[in-house]
Amino acid sequence: RDAQDGDDADGEVASILREENIQVLAEDKLAQLSVLDKLTGQPRGDDVLLYALPVCGPYNALSAFKYKVKLTPGNVKRGKAAKAALNLFLNAPICTPREKELMRAMPDNEGTQAILGNVKLAYAGMAQIMKSQKKGR
Repeated sequence: RDAQDGDDADGEVASILREENIQVLAEDKLAQLSVLDKLTGQPRGDDVLLYALPVCGPYNALSAFKYKVKLTPGNVKRGKAAKAALNLFLNAPICTPREKELMRAMPDNEGTQAILGNVKLAYAGMAQIMKSQKKGR
């Protein structure tokens, strides 16, 4: 009887996967995936987000990322720049509640360590966000 219950459950899982159009990778393909293959800079609505990871790189390489700021030489220290960038991301209209939760859970030093020192931040729509924050005070 237990074997029959297991077969029924497997059949039910297979039918759900077909309905949702989810493709299961073969064992050999699954073994080839590394942890880095599971990271994305463009989370979709159906993705299960587990962690927020700050990265720093050439702006062109990060152009497809959902959240990004441009760092140029300036006089803002690393810690202050990291907090300002995080504040911009949290107040962005595209930020979902889960993404906000993960960004807030990220330790401050992770963002600080990912950013270069003595920079100036540039962000699309930054002036509008700063105005709305000043009005809120």
